[in-house]
Amino acid sequence: MKKFLFALIFIALFSGSVYAENLKIGELAKLNMTPEDLQKINSQIPASKSQAYRNYDALNGEYKFYDSLNTMLLALNKGEIDRVILPEDVAKYVLNNTKDFQVNSIVKLKREHYFSFGFHDDENGRKLRKIFNDALFTLKNSGRLSVLKEKYIAETGEFKPLEFAKFDGADTIKVAVTGDLPPVDYTAEDGAPAGFNIAVLAECAKLAKINLEIVSIDAKARAAALVSGRVNLVFWFQSREKEKQSWDVPEGVILSEPYYNYDELYLLELRKNK
Repeated sequence: MKKFLFALIFIALFSGSVYAENLKIGELAKLNMTPEDLQKINSQIPASKSQAYRNYDALNGEYKFYDSLNTMLLALNKGEIDRVILPEDVAKYVLNNTKDFQVNSIVKLKREHYFSFGFHDDENGRKLRKIFNDALFTLKNSGRLSVLKEKYIAETGEFKPLEFAKFDGADTIKVAVTGDLPPVDYTAEDGAPAGFNIAVLAECAKLAKINLEIVSIDAKARAAALVSGRVNLVFWFQSREKEKQSWDVPEGVILSEPYYNYDELYLLELRKNK
């Protein structure tokens, strides 16, 4: 994520409270539902009862979808929306890059969230899913996946571009990167992919002895890129309730086993520091 875009939210956003029925809430676009569909789902999810957070009917408002984190934060900056919903780690990353602001309120939404690899639901895609699931199993059981989480997420964050191993005569797969969910899905200032997703991908490719080629892509084009064969793998963030199918996996896309998950989303309302 390019730093100059984050700098644009370093000016005053807003202060004070907005009545819930008048809220405009931003969220990254879903591929197989409307903003109205998502509002209905979110309004049924209980907020945390922790006294550390101000709780109110925070999710009843007009939802607006954005194709990237940058455009959503710019909309927040301009006052086009009042709050944004982000995964916990992404929310913390944004706040760490906006030192002039503090949280006015956080509502923690109980829901399961996963990061997985996405593939086209065809013979080749199913074969790749098996290969990457096997590699993820090895990373989890060896403890290597936990080490990567600590290095790229739990600590300060490691964003140096990674070099992929090269295997003579091996297959090459094309991987779509959006950079829209730092520090998990991250793109450095020069456009090079870095961060946790890329680190996990690199380890899996090394185990499978597969070469990688990175393709920058808009988040909304992920499914079409897979189905068309433009890319072979995408990073997929999904939300769902336990034992229920994900709301955001369109037809033609299949997912690997999750390699990172948590159970909270942050609804952020920011105000300028005094």
